[in-house]
Amino acid sequence: MAIPTKLLTRPPLHQDYFLDDKNRIGHVLGWLQPKEKLICIIKYVPGEGFWIARESSVQYQRVLKSYSLDGQQDNLKFIANLEKKLVYHSKVFGADFLAVPISRIKRYFYPEKRLQEILNKTKLKNELEIKVKALAKLLKEHLNIPLENIGITGSILWKGQTTKSDIDMIIYGNSFAKKFNDDFPAIYEISPEIKPMPTSKAFRYARSMARKSGLPINLTKKYIARKRWLSVFGKTNLSFVFSPTKEELPTNYGAELFHALTPIELECTIADATFGYGYPSLYQITNCTILKGKDYDLPITRIFSFEGALTGFFETSDRVVVRGLLEKVLPQKEGKESFAQIMLGSKECAGDEFIIFADDYEEIVAKRK
Repeated sequence: MAIPTKLLTRPPLHQDYFLDDKNRIGHVLGWLQPKEKLICIIKYVPGEGFWIARESSVQYQRVLKSYSLDGQQDNLKFIANLEKKLVYHSKVFGADFLAVPISRIKRYFYPEKRLQEILNKTKLKNELEIKVKALAKLLKEHLNIPLENIGITGSILWKGQTTKSDIDMIIYGNSFAKKFNDDFPAIYEISPEIKPMPTSKAFRYARSMARKSGLPINLTKKYIARKRWLSVFGKTNLSFVFSPTKEELPTNYGAELFHALTPIELECTIADATFGYGYPSLYQITNCTILKGKDYDLPITRIFSFEGALTGFFETSDRVVVRGLLEKVLPQKEGKESFAQIMLGSKECAGDEFIIFADDYEEIVAKRK
């Protein structure tokens, strides 16, 4: 079935939102999507809660506890109890997800269009929308990120924000994601209202990363500090996510199938970090040396990560150590050879997976001796 052109005017991208035929609000999970369904998280359902859709006056409760793997699994179980047929076994990933058929979507929310709507308003009354407009202009004027490559997601996207909502922005385009990550601290000098995230909250991020990775918290604190855009605008938390543009999508859903093998740990060199900021993120790797685990006699050429907390730190030529699930990748196009990748964000390696610089790994090993 073809995607209805009136509903989807571009391929689905990470953190697009939608309203389904049960008035549930979900968001798209990643840029690798099947044609007839949207792999997603159902984030809000009608019920007693703090969120009210301004356009429909429907009241909502949030049913996603967290964006962790555990949170996503709880979300899947909760929605499965409401409607089991929304559980979708992906042959690509060999795992279960929530997936809503496109035919059941009543409304689709585009982050870039919502931002343009806010920018085009001459008089804004909502405090968060005023901040969104100011922030977008700062990114354009001082980081040279085009407004068409910026979107607003989260509750502001579907007009359900409260006074305590975060501002969740998305940056489209791999080059602009890198530029943003490199240059964002300039915003602190230009706008006194925008400040780095308070130490107490940065510590909570570091603690969360330690739980996901199994790394010592003293090390995860160093990595959280590398995400220099973690910040607040007055009392409002700022959050940024990244996605390739529709023209940059590196592969199509179903072009490759992933088959889980075994946990593995290896040292390697980042050969290409172009897609290292998006969700999922991709790193091409080379010069691999297995440190722990079995060699399956397949070339290991890629890191594929569904765990955003572990990526976005690395550049081409960096020497890193990665621990995760080794998978065999089976290209479906005739003539293409199978290869191996390391998957991050799997149930098999939850709480014991990471990518870190090789120097940091050597320090950990030295301290264990």
